[in-house]
Amino acid sequence: MSDKVRTITNNRKLDNIFINFPLWFPLLYIFITTNFPSSSKILFISSLFLFAETHFASTWLFFFDNKNWGWIKKNYYKIIFIPSYLLFLVIVIWFFSPSLIIILHYLASGWHVTKQSIGILKINQITKKYYSFTINIISFLCLFFGLLNPGIISATLTVIQLNTIILFCSIVYIWVLFQDTAKGPIKYLPNLMPLITGILIYLPLLFFKNLAVATAVGVGMHWCQYIAIMWSIELRKNRKKSKKNNFSSIFKKSISSKLIFIFTYSIVMTTCVLLGMPEVNEENVDYSLIYLLPLLFQFFHFYIDGFIWKFSDPHIRENVMSNLFTNVG
Repeated sequence: MSDKVRTITNNRKLDNIFINFPLWFPLLYIFITTNFPSSSKILFISSLFLFAETHFASTWLFFFDNKNWGWIKKNYYKIIFIPSYLLFLVIVIWFFSPSLIIILHYLASGWHVTKQSIGILKINQITKKYYSFTINIISFLCLFFGLLNPGIISATLTVIQLNTIILFCSIVYIWVLFQDTAKGPIKYLPNLMPLITGILIYLPLLFFKNLAVATAVGVGMHWCQYIAIMWSIELRKNRKKSKKNNFSSIFKKSISSKLIFIFTYSIVMTTCVLLGMPEVNEENVDYSLIYLLPLLFQFFHFYIDGFIWKFSDPHIRENVMSNLFTNVG
């Protein structure tokens, strides 16, 4: 057997930390809110800016690649026309029932996030059906009961109790990350890590009464996964271009311009969320119209990702999948 394995980030441990098992995100989030409750709002806003909106913005990197323009033109109807029509319907429905759009947003998010969790199983060559079935059914149940009654099984714990749980989980988490999974019974850990992550993403909806916080705690793992995958692909593609043209400046300029776009997008969308979300802006008793802007872009993200990660498509297989992995010892 070869000692080389497929990785996305060029390092197996980094793959586990940011893609297969990013449990550090909810552990850190809960630790900060537990011990520094006055920082809860700042932490939520920072998570939106650094992770949520940058993850949504990263979808647009696909459209920046001129190799994809012909494919977009060829698939104009399903890539441009249909989502434009659907987003128009979202705008119309919003004026009658913003709450319905929020529910539809959670359901669309659930479909999208769960699809990614199962996709991560596949790129780890985990094909057993009961793994994907487990993620699907638990995510559905968490979304159903969590939206019906947020924090349905929440419990009042002291700071000491919470810190004890966080410490225990952190020790186990670090132990798992640094195991040599090539030998013994722990060889099954690589299969369990993405499975556990997929199961945990919507579990916070059952423990937190604030849906926005519950989403940040759990779906934050999905944001980490997406950013790590998208930017690993982007960096790999740009390195190939710079080597081909013998210009390191091309690489630097390309990455710099895309980072500027990503963070400009994030600033604009995070600002809209701050102004429009009642959980953040206490002057609002309901979602305001300005909150619709980030929602529209998020709906597009949920929709378009069903196509730009469809590896059965020859173009996607050649231009996305071919840059997904690298080989390391």
